Amino acid sequence: MAKELSNQAKWRPWKGVLLFVVAFMVVLAGSIATIFIGSYGTLLTQIGLLATAVIACLINKTPLKEVFPLKKITVRDFFGTVLMWMGALPLGIISATAVGKLMPDVMESVASDVNNIATGVIVVGLIATVICPPICEEAIMRGAVLSNFRGVKKDWVIILVVAVMFGILHMDPVRFLNTTLLGACMAYLMVKRNNFILPMMFHFINNFVTIGMSSISTLFASQAADQAVDMSESVNEMIDLLPVFMIAAFLCPMILAIGAHLIKRQAEISEGKEQTGMKLGAKIGISAIPCVLLLGGGIILTACSMK
Repeated sequence: MAKELSNQAKWRPWKGVLLFVVAFMVVLAGSIATIFIGSYGTLLTQIGLLATAVIACLINKTPLKEVFPLKKITVRDFFGTVLMWMGALPLGIISATAVGKLMPDVMESVASDVNNIATGVIVVGLIATVICPPICEEAIMRGAVLSNFRGVKKDWVIILVVAVMFGILHMDPVRFLNTTLLGACMAYLMVKRNNFILPMMFHFINNFVTIGMSSISTLFASQAADQAVDMSESVNEMIDLLPVFMIAAFLCPMILAIGAHLIKRQAEISEGKEQTGMKLGAKIGISAIPCVLLLGGGIILTACSMK
């Protein structure tokens, strides 16, 4: 069970739903502002999410250090977090690509919007999409919202609810499964270790690799017009590479399981329950099922595309 706050009675699940609705309205208002002021609108959105999280703590009269606990991370914490990200990111890309195959126009629009935000004003774009989300989005989702569900007895319920909320918060049908999966990983880290640094680190690594490096690379691009033309082509190429992604990432479920086990194992050790829970071998065995499905599905799709 997730660690409860000292005044958990003031934090209730219905308040978590209400707080999420407020956060959603902040994001909605920010997306409208982004139409007019570009990446500055995204930056204001992030600030608004952070402010909402802090205000929730003040209303409930809860110390910030309880809602956003910052602790020293162990070696196992670090590698567990990194392995979870390495396993989850390719799976998220596969899910987004699969959905994009059904909705190519929507995928192109989303890719264009993200690119415009990240590259409109490079410095502001990097701050708004790489630096702020690991702090601001985590503060509202894995901090304030999750705290309202700490009294729930089943960890998986907390993780699932917060993950789905995180997926909805991004208002993106193409990346919904992707953001939900990543949100589940970050909620898992927070629930199991009660250390705000871990989901922040996971979020930062993800955004830096998926958005930050792309933004930095545009500094060396020749013309914006060429980028606009390439956007449609790159999206179509990405969709066509779905079978390749599936084959290349077939071990990712196993990597994700090993990373989660490291986090879980460390929690069990700290609680004096080292021998409880599912063993690593069993987790690897179960994760082998989606691994085989990914590999087999990728091979079948590749064979079909060659006909």
